[in-house]
Amino acid sequence: MNKKILISVFCYNVGEFIFDVLEKIYSSGHQDTSIITINDFSKDNTISEIYRFIEKHKSKNIEIINNEKNMGYGYNYKFSFNFAIKHNYEKIIFIHGDGQYPPNQINNMSELLTSNALVFGSRFLNLLSVKENMPLKRFLANRVLTIFINLLFRRKFSEYFSGFRGYNIAEIKKIKFDDLSDKWIFEQQLQFRVMKKNMNIEEFPIQTVYDNQVSNLPPIRYCLEVIINSIVFAFFKKN
Repeated sequence: MNKKILISVFCYNVGEFIFDVLEKIYSSGHQDTSIITINDFSKDNTISEIYRFIEKHKSKNIEIINNEKNMGYGYNYKFSFNFAIKHNYEKIIFIHGDGQYPPNQINNMSELLTSNALVFGSRFLNLLSVKENMPLKRFLANRVLTIFINLLFRRKFSEYFSGFRGYNIAEIKKIKFDDLSDKWIFEQQLQFRVMKKNMNIEEFPIQTVYDNQVSNLPPIRYCLEVIINSIVFAFFKKN
């Protein structure tokens, strides 16, 4: 019998935020929901804050994956997919542990995943929130790269760089993902494969949040990787 939803929370030095993120997930009230927190070798109090949450709620539906070294964003994505497949989940939703994305939208995403392979929360469908909260450099980079990807893949999505994403496991099982990068670019590579297979994708509006979050991405290198991978997957990869 399939379980309903697995929520995978990526954690790297998010001790300031993770307890509140887990509280919001917990209070979303969705039944048949399980959580895995992947602590990717944090150097702060992330792990103790996760345990504090578990102790408070005596929670039995949360599991901690504690990496003994930093494995990378793509590696943790693959682990989460394989965990969901192994344990017969129907859907998986990814949330960053730094509070940048809205746990209170889990139910909306879950509903959309019933008929879509990939669903993501788009900040650019809420332009007022973007203008008020997104740093200008990030805004410009997002817009330029999104337009570029839309042209290559003949799509009309508002953005491609939201980390708040959900996947229908039955559809993801049709895609080869283990050979993709273990780094940040994995998310884009997988997205390109979903588009190449003409699977259903949906986006819905979320608010933009930038408080004290610190990005670990080298911006210029990441932008170049996105451009290169976009071209490779659009023109040279069969799937």
